This record gives sequence, structure tokens and C-alpha cells, in this order.
Amino acid sequence: MLYAEIDQFNPLKYKDFKLTNVMDKWIISKLNTLIKEVDDRLEHYDITAAAGKIEAFTDELSNWYVRRNRERFWAKGLEDDKVGAFVTLYRVLVTLIKVSAPFVPFITDEIYQNLVVGLDDKLPESVHLCLWPEVCEEEINKDLEKDMDLAYKIVKLGRSARNSANIKNRQPLSEMLISIDNLPQYYEDIVKEELNVKTVKLGADMGEYVDFEIKPNLPVLGKEYGKLIPKIREEISKLNQMDLANKVKNGGSEYIEIEDTQIELNSENLLVTMQGKEGFTFSGEGEIGVVLDTHITEELKEEGMVREILSKVQNMRKERDFEVLDHIILYVAGDEKIENIIKKNEATIKRDTLTEKVVYHQEREDYATNNINGESLDIDVEVIK
Repeated sequence: MLYAEIDQFNPLKYKDFKLTNVMDKWIISKLNTLIKEVDDRLEHYDITAAAGKIEAFTDELSNWYVRRNRERFWAKGLEDDKVGAFVTLYRVLVTLIKVSAPFVPFITDEIYQNLVVGLDDKLPESVHLCLWPEVCEEEINKDLEKDMDLAYKIVKLGRSARNSANIKNRQPLSEMLISIDNLPQYYEDIVKEELNVKTVKLGADMGEYVDFEIKPNLPVLGKEYGKLIPKIREEISKLNQMDLANKVKNGGSEYIEIEDTQIELNSENLLVTMQGKEGFTFSGEGEIGVVLDTHITEELKEEGMVREILSKVQNMRKERDFEVLDHIILYVAGDEKIENIIKKNEATIKRDTLTEKVVYHQEREDYATNNINGESLDIDVEVIK
């Protein structure tokens, strides 16, 4: 709520504010679903499951809603879109602490004092004196939740694929290929932004980009069909490897017949490994598979270096305890290649780090040496008084 304090935002002035942003409608729908699900599980004394629902929602709130809306919180002034983000987050936080109060009574009451009592002393003096939140059925949109959950799942798979190839998210990539063929444009744009990819291709044939290796689990199949193992291997190789891999990974079975013996193939008696072909990295779960093209052009490499520089400067601002709105002078010293990249992208660096001036090759005692994708760069920052 740092930016709300900077803007001196008072949510009590916007009680009837109409939400129009898709992200706001989604988190409010999820919030109402959470109230209903936690209430149901508490009614049946299933405390663990209720706590799990709260944990999952908190993760989505922090790692998806807040992350996706950072630019709205940072925007100048109090335009309607920014007000919508503040109003939504305030409502979600207040409702969440009421739902969480039976599980973590002390921290929720402390948050309640700061968020609620601090603004309106006419309300109950403790979160534990509040009524249980009511579900607003009109605000629940299951289709919206389903589409957003799919986008969130794709993003998590994309991050996993990046990690397996050891490629940072700050390094842009040219293309992402997804096995599903139906994802609304709004969510496709979210996926591109979150995974830092230029284009997304839906309905991709994973077989073109992924090597599948499916072989008998010998301790299981060999125990029952020992002498048939060579022929089982042969029959497995004749099947569509992707279809078989997806089927068994989703808990399904495939049947083959050898010497008048019907044999069931499933996740217990098959070993399935899937790996992106050279130049690609793969991750999958259930029926969803994603592939990232890991070929990095010079243009993409340069863009990745700019993002690394931005990250280093922002981290240095935090380490020096600068205020969020402090404007700075940025001092840099590196070889000709990296300095040319900074000069070429100086406007972007200035805008994103609140830099008024970039100074090159000045002698400084407080330079910090940074590794920018294999290039060495000395950086220092100074607040403009």
C-alpha cells in the first residue's frame, strides 16, 4: 500500500466505484469463491482444506494480481484505472483478513487496525468482532476464473521451461509454442508479458519440438511379462509417442496385444521422459505443453542486457534506502560495447529508474561492479537533492 500512501488515497471515498478492469473482476470473483469454499469447509470441520484454500488465494493475490498490476499502482495521478486497482486491493485485503482471522488471529487483527480502524473508527475495534463476509453471487464469474487460471498455469509452465534451460526471465525470447488451441487474446498478451516472449503460437504440435522417450518400467512389466519385453518395446515404438505420453501422464491407459496377451500400459509400468529438442525447452502438465524457442539473436541479447542493467540500478536504489520517488544521477563505467548499449537505450533507462542524468567514466569510490550477462559494468547512484 506504499503507493496508496504516496497518493494519499482514501478508499472510503470510493465505496460505490464501478470496476471495469478484467484483473479486478477476476480477483473479486476469486475472493467470493474463497469465502464460499472456506465457509463450506469450516462447516464440515475440514480445517486443513480451509487453510489450504486461503494459502492458494494469497499466492494468487501476491504473485499474480499484485504483480500484474504494478504499473497501475505506479501510474501518476488518480485516474480511474489506478483507483480501480486501489479499491480492489483494499477490499480484497480487508475481506481476506476477516476470512483468515480464525487461523491467524493476531496478525490479522494487527492488519485490521492499520487498514480499517485507522481509517474509520466507527467500525468494530477488532477483526474478531466483525461479521463473516457475505458471498456476492453476482460477482462470481466461473468462465473468467477458468480462463485466468489457464493463463496462470501456462505462465508457471513457461517459467519452469525457462528454469530448465537456465534462461533468466529478463532475457527476451522470440517465440513460445503452446499445445492448446484456444486462449483469448487478453490472456495471450498476459502470457507474453509475464514470460517476456515476442510471439505466442497456439495449437502447436509438440512432437515437432520435443523428444519423447517411453520405455517399459522393467521392475513392473518385467516381473509379469519378462519374455515379452522385447516385443513390448517394439509395440511401444509403433505408437504415437506424444499421444501415449499425454495419455499415461493424465492417468489413462493404452492397450496392446502380444501373442494373444492383452497388456495394459499406464503410468505405473511405463517410464516417460520429454525433453525439448536442440534450441528449444519444454515443460508440460496434463494436456498442456509449452515450448520456448531458446535461440537468442543479437537484438534479443541487447534487450536482455538493458533489462539486467535496469534490475541492477533498481536493486542499488533499494540498498541505498532511496525513497520510491527519489530522482537520481546514474554513474556507469564499462567497456565500449556495454556503454554503447546504455547510450542507445538511455531514454528507457532514465524513465524506468527516475534518472535525470547518466554520467560515463567519472572516478567514483562507491562504484559497484556488476555482471551484465558476462559483461562487467560499474554502477553508482546518487540522489538529486
